[in-house]
Amino acid sequence: MSIRIVVPKLRLAQLLRMPGGLPVVDAVANAERNLATLRPTCEAELLALLELCEQSFATLGEEFDDAGLEKIYAIAVRGIGGGRICGAPAVDTALISLCDLIDHLRSTARYDRKAVGVHVSSWRLLMGAGLPEAGAAAVLDGLQRVSLRYAEAPRDD
Repeated sequence: MSIRIVVPKLRLAQLLRMPGGLPVVDAVANAERNLATLRPTCEAELLALLELCEQSFATLGEEFDDAGLEKIYAIAVRGIGGGRICGAPAVDTALISLCDLIDHLRSTARYDRKAVGVHVSSWRLLMGAGLPEAGAAAVLDGLQRVSLRYAEAPRDD
């Protein structure tokens, strides 16, 4: 009895080695055109998530509310990535900051309803048209400062 080893020639491997295909610039332009068709739907979904988040924030009490924070986190995390598609990438940064803030608050059992509220309000501001780039940068800088304040270990004051 003899053993014969057969190594198949993979068509994909051959195709990858062949010259041709779309130049990267054209592929990126095609991708941008495809994303532009998604923009209105994505914007409507982000606004719907924002309204849910605002409603959830309105129900937060003045005392630590782990379930309420978890609900806001779940809404915000669903929106991350949508800002880029909608042409408002600052929204993604704000949502990441909101999620970071909630992580910090929940992990240390600290609570600052106003800090969460500032993030939710900023989401609406950053979704609006007409905010200059410098204004968006200032808003994001402020949100990051708020979130980082709670990233530090709690103090025994």
